[in-house]
Formats: sequence, C-alpha cells, structure tokens
Amino acid sequence: MTHTTLRGFAAGMIVSSGLIAGVYYSQTPPEKEVKAEINDSTVNTYLHSKSMTAITTEELQELKESRVAAAAPQEQDTPDAEKKQAEKPKVYKTTLHVTRGMSTGEVCEFLEKEHIIKDSKSYLKYLRKNKLEGQVRFGTFKVDSSMDFKKLSDAIT
Repeated sequence: MTHTTLRGFAAGMIVSSGLIAGVYYSQTPPEKEVKAEINDSTVNTYLHSKSMTAITTEELQELKESRVAAAAPQEQDTPDAEKKQAEKPKVYKTTLHVTRGMSTGEVCEFLEKEHIIKDSKSYLKYLRKNKLEGQVRFGTFKVDSSMDFKKLSDAIT
C-alpha cells in the first residue's frame, strides 16, 4: 500500500465519520413515553376491572378482628367429646392389589399416595433392613393408616 492510498483511505474515514455525526446530531430526539399518573381514580378503575375493591388499613384490621372474634366462640361451644374426636388422626383405609411385576418400591409409593404410610422411602428401608423386600406376596390386602410398619409388613408378606 502506498502513502497516497493510505491518505485517501484515511480521508474517506474522516468524511464518512463526519457525515454520520452530522445526521445523528441533526435529528430530533424521539419523544419520551409519557407515563400515566397514578391516582385514586386510576387505581379504582383498575381494581373494578379485576373485580376487586380497595379498603383502608383500619377497615382491614376490623375485618381481621371480626374474623378472629367469630372463630373464637365456636371453639368454646364445642363439647369435650367433639374436641377429642377432632384431635384423633383420621384413619385412611384402602385395598392394596399387588400384581406380578410390581416392585416393592411401587407398593410403597401406592401406600404413601393412599395416606397409609407417611414416607415410602422409610418403609422401603424398613423392609430392606428386615429382609422382607423380596417377600411381598401377590394378592389383594386390606390395609389402613393405623397399622404400624410391622403389622403392615405381616399383612403383605
């Protein structure tokens, strides 16, 4: 490359940079988006469109207090027998169908899904620890959540 070619290239760069700068600075800036002012009217319109309503903090506090007051007498009015029944855990009952090809893990997951046991992994560990994992029989068994791991294992093995 000769020095005249290099000078011509540099001059072209300067001229093109000048033209780009001239166009850039001669344009008017784009209009900025005007954001809507938030006031009570716009908030109420928005809430109405969503089927909602606005309340004050005092009204909210009154509603919470009235809810607590309404729930308290109901608890006091219940007889002791009903309280004791409410405290007893619910017993879930189900029929377990063990078929050929069904793994012990699948049986444990079914029992957990039916709320017979709380954790299928802990029951599977119990079966492995007591060497009962491979002894699950095929058939239909009636089980419930009041059974402990030993009774449940006795029923299905």
